Amino acid sequence: MKITRSKVLWAAALACVAVSLWIFSSSLVAHAQQGQGPGPTPNTGETVYAPKKSAKPELQQQPQNMPTEQPEKVPQQPGQQVPQQKQPEKINPNDVYTLSTTSNLVNVDVLVTDKNGNPITGLGKSNFKILDDGVPQSVTNFSTAEAPITVAMLIEFSNKWWGYLYLALEDAYQFLNFMQPKDWVGVIYFDMQPHVLQDFTHDRYQVRGALDSLRIPGFSETNLYDALAFTIDRMKNVGGRKAILAIVTGYDTFSKLTYGDMLKIAKGSNTPIYPVSILEWVSIRYGDSIDTLQAKNALTSIARYSGGEAYFPRFEGALPDVYQQIAGQLRQQYSLGFIPTDSTKNGKYHKLQVELVDSQGNPLMITDKKGKKIKYRVVSREGYFAPKA
Repeated sequence: MKITRSKVLWAAALACVAVSLWIFSSSLVAHAQQGQGPGPTPNTGETVYAPKKSAKPELQQQPQNMPTEQPEKVPQQPGQQVPQQKQPEKINPNDVYTLSTTSNLVNVDVLVTDKNGNPITGLGKSNFKILDDGVPQSVTNFSTAEAPITVAMLIEFSNKWWGYLYLALEDAYQFLNFMQPKDWVGVIYFDMQPHVLQDFTHDRYQVRGALDSLRIPGFSETNLYDALAFTIDRMKNVGGRKAILAIVTGYDTFSKLTYGDMLKIAKGSNTPIYPVSILEWVSIRYGDSIDTLQAKNALTSIARYSGGEAYFPRFEGALPDVYQQIAGQLRQQYSLGFIPTDSTKNGKYHKLQVELVDSQGNPLMITDKKGKKIKYRVVSREGYFAPKA
């Protein structure tokens, strides 16, 4: 086969084109492997396109001072050794300890009244003796200073006994007259379920406006236990002196909680409950029934377990004195605190007993200005639940 000059020239041309393509593709691969970020190109100064970050905030944002990109690599000089990255130190979990700040302090608000319900003041720390399951405790915290109070007004909004509850509610306005400017008041009403009508506020006019809106109830159900539990839960993190003023009948139709459940919640609560019932009005007009007696007993027990007191005024004219007495009692409480000698965290219920003693440890005798002995009563929560480990 004879090879002509033209064929040799065509073969040389194809070889040059192949070599050029191989050199160009090698340069592209080398450039891609360098991983250069967005910025000016060496030759043209034009900016290479980079995707823009989304302006939508993330749910978990990084701290502002934390870098989000890897630092730029510094080129290695000839003969320079690259420092080895320090490996994270391994920690033995058995060598790690934690500092616990949990306090076992138990706070107890104590009210001392005469037979008429009037607070008795002027008592000191040494006059109080606290028994935890029968074991005397040392009172570490003691306070008598008057402080602002927080009151949640719980209103039964049912059409079954609304005629009588309306009268009690009308006089509830007078309770606001005994509130001071720094006191907090909120309103919760309930029928089948509780509703927050007015959150805690200093403004009495807002509370009055909330009470004014309770005019025509649409249901006859009264789920009292569920409403009390709801209100206690809202008050558990409120500090200082606080109470629940419940204007109710004491009847419960079909709460999810039972009476036993409610007593247990009241025992573990740190918020005293002051029920004001209108059942005495009903009893005078229609006589007592089993349901009426059960409702009265339920309110009395719930109030006692929580450290409060139940009131059963026999007529409407007695309500202003009741509200004045409740407000006065809340301001004249003695705040006590102790650390139990039994610090076992087993969730067990501890029964509390508060007594008044003199300097010799004998039962305290209180007399009036004429030297006549005064019969007094000590009101406080009946116990508490120990924390669980």
